[in-house]
Amino acid sequence: MTPPDQSISRPASDHVTTVHRTPYAVVRRVDLPAGAGLPEHEGGPRVIYSLRPYTMRFEAEGQSSERHFEAGDVHFHAEGPHAVQNTGDQPAAFLAFVRTDGSLPAGAPDEDLGDAAASLPDGASHEVVLENDRVLVRRVALEPGASIPPHDAPPPRIVYALTNYTLTIGDPEDDTREERSFAEGDLHDQGPGRERVENTGDTRAAYLVVAFKQ
Repeated sequence: MTPPDQSISRPASDHVTTVHRTPYAVVRRVDLPAGAGLPEHEGGPRVIYSLRPYTMRFEAEGQSSERHFEAGDVHFHAEGPHAVQNTGDQPAAFLAFVRTDGSLPAGAPDEDLGDAAASLPDGASHEVVLENDRVLVRRVALEPGASIPPHDAPPPRIVYALTNYTLTIGDPEDDTREERSFAEGDLHDQGPGRERVENTGDTRAAYLVVAFKQ
């Protein structure tokens, strides 16, 4: 069987670009001019993040529906064959975080983050924008100097930078710290373990965290 992450990379889908890959997921950017679409293709379970406003028609299992999205909207699609078409008068652009057949890294769910997020200091915000039995998507923002208290983080996370920022991420138990800078649009993986996250730059940090549960 063709893995879901390969089935929309055919010549007929020139509007699709792979922008990030992990052993368990692939991130693709889709750019569709007004009136353009993708023919029917297999797709794994996926999180869609809208990069700009657009209106899309979605066809699956003989059913057709149309929906408008704003920039920053997040929604989920289950696996299965489907086709899409941009039915608006403006270009559509979105990211698809697609679960593939690879095994997820072992690790416990990040139950601690709920408690940490409930007591965030000034300058830090945390919002669950999507959750079901397959994925958990959060939007996080940190002003310069703000931090997220220590928490147990899950291994299968893909982080998408919404702004330019610098973070220092470390294990509070062994004082391991690493400072990394990201530009808007960057994608990276974040490993498991207990961590504390601090904005050690001089700009506001905002990022989307996509975690696959299964």
